[in-house]
Amino acid sequence: MKQPLIGISGSHMIDQGGPFPGYKRSYVNDDYVQSVLEAGGIPVIIPFQEDEATLKALVERLDGLILSGGHDIAPQFYGEEPERGLGAIWPERDIFDMRLLAYAKEYKLPIMGICRGHQIINVAHKGSLYQDLPAFATIKHSQNQTAGLPTHSMVIEKDSKLFGILDSDTVMVNSHHHQIVKEVGEGLRVVGRAKDTVVEAMEGIDYPYLRTYQFHPEMMRHTELNAAIFKDFVEAAKKEA
Repeated sequence: MKQPLIGISGSHMIDQGGPFPGYKRSYVNDDYVQSVLEAGGIPVIIPFQEDEATLKALVERLDGLILSGGHDIAPQFYGEEPERGLGAIWPERDIFDMRLLAYAKEYKLPIMGICRGHQIINVAHKGSLYQDLPAFATIKHSQNQTAGLPTHSMVIEKDSKLFGILDSDTVMVNSHHHQIVKEVGEGLRVVGRAKDTVVEAMEGIDYPYLRTYQFHPEMMRHTELNAAIFKDFVEAAKKEA
């Protein structure tokens, strides 16, 4: 069976010093790339750009799409004004990711959203976000230590697809975020929560394969959680290859 091509939405890294201050570099964190490779897929970094025809032609060649992490999402896309706790935004990338999502859905590709990707999928489905962790989020969701270290638990719905691949109703996850889902988007179902009720995982209700994760499974390399999530995704993409 042909190895599936997995697109990973890219970002810009801007040099803050050195010989080229202000110089832009297209990138994704290497953990996304390595997790796809270890699961049997071929990773393809999708560089940020604004030409719709080029984006659509690229997505048409893919077998699966991962929407990666990054900036906060501009609140204009869910009808709110910016609050004091909002971090740096990049509205053009919000549009870029939502276009990738729309084209992937047009071609019925398997889709995974991680951290910002989890949030952008919610917003694209007419959901909203808390712009900064509200008072009810009592668990530490922005750990300041080893990226892949699981630090809090996630409770999983037993009738979910996620439970089916993990065969457990509680797992430990890592946490690197300050924005969270507020109103759940149309066509999405919450299947995993932290014990302070923060939404950690969602699934598409009617779409063939749509999974979102607030935590970072790609950073949890060489764990059963990472292997199960990425192998399940890549296996779904193989059916499109």
